Amino acid sequence: MNTISRIYTFDDFQFDADRFALYHKGVMLKNGDKKTMQVLAVLLLNPNKLTVHDEIIERVWRDNPHGVTSGHIGQYISRLRKIFAEFAPDQNFVQTVKGRGYSFVGDVSTIEPPILPNLENELSESKFDFSEIGENSAEPQTVFRKNVIYDFIFPRYALVFIGLISIFSLAFAGWFWVAENDDKEIRRIVKESQMHETLILYKNPASFTEESMDKYWTADINANYDRQRIRESVKKLNDEGRRYGGETKCEQFEFQSVEINQDKNLAVVKTLEKWFIAVYFNDGTLQKNRYIGPYFVSYILRKADGKWLIEKSNTARVNRPTPRLSDIETLSQAKSGQQFFVTLKGQDFELETVRIEIIGEGCPEIKPCKLSNTTLREGAKLTETALENVSLNLASGDFQIVAHNGDSKASNSVSINVP
Repeated sequence: MNTISRIYTFDDFQFDADRFALYHKGVMLKNGDKKTMQVLAVLLLNPNKLTVHDEIIERVWRDNPHGVTSGHIGQYISRLRKIFAEFAPDQNFVQTVKGRGYSFVGDVSTIEPPILPNLENELSESKFDFSEIGENSAEPQTVFRKNVIYDFIFPRYALVFIGLISIFSLAFAGWFWVAENDDKEIRRIVKESQMHETLILYKNPASFTEESMDKYWTADINANYDRQRIRESVKKLNDEGRRYGGETKCEQFEFQSVEINQDKNLAVVKTLEKWFIAVYFNDGTLQKNRYIGPYFVSYILRKADGKWLIEKSNTARVNRPTPRLSDIETLSQAKSGQQFFVTLKGQDFELETVRIEIIGEGCPEIKPCKLSNTTLREGAKLTETALENVSLNLASGDFQIVAHNGDSKASNSVSINVP
């Protein structure tokens, strides 16, 4: 039986929870990614009530919840607020319950699927009643002809019709089964290949062999772009006596789309990925560790002899939102050459990527003084609207401070004077 999706309505918005589609006055909005819409779907399950961080993670990241924090959720909440602000600037649908979660606030109603009538009972009640026909009926032949049509001709045509429907249904089911299996296999190959490359090959580059890649990458070791790239990366690690450490891990791996051509032998896959990479020298000394991403990756796969394999991939940066600064508050007295603390207030701070730059005395514009995201997360308290308790140590003079979300454009600047 066909079903109709549950639709949530609030203000001038409609949200299709099954298709993760948001509409404003009947027009579907294009500026919301699937993960953001999934977060909205969870909040709308219990409108005007607290939805805790753990519930959002459990429902949205159920396949890979490891490493997901309240900071990740905050990024999607920020995107959601931007969407609503564009079409309903006076509304604040998503409210933060500090340290606990979020609440969707508004007059929310739902449109439920309609209850279909029991057609079988209606048909049984409308069957021809022979008891109404007697020996002295005025139109016995007409009744007989009706009986023949209803009881003989119609059932046979119905059987033919049902048979054709069954054939088409089986054919469609077979096609759908193949398509669904291809989709699942492609997703498996892509994700497992990246885990194999980063968590196995780069952790032990000395044991690398070309055969170790035959499971996931096409066999042409010269033409395959990814095999060349991986081979060169492994060689560089070996030449420099380096390897990936045990704490290296995938923190985010989301499939954006899987597109298969009509011949079912070529596929294009797009993902959103984020990794934490730790690199060690072979003597056990840590060289560096850092987050890579999130970024978009496109994969090209080909199917040969019934097996899907990767031929090529390329990476594109995520366009991060530009943060905005509104004010700077001095928490302790600013003195030249001494540590003091400030709070930077604003909007759209991404907790996992935000960093700041300082321009002024001793911090030239071409090479400003910097506080990395790691430094901020270790020493300050970060929220979407404030960077609290940020430690500074500056010379005497006037300074301009700007913020970035990763590689985003610089925010507007705020000024501070150090006596």
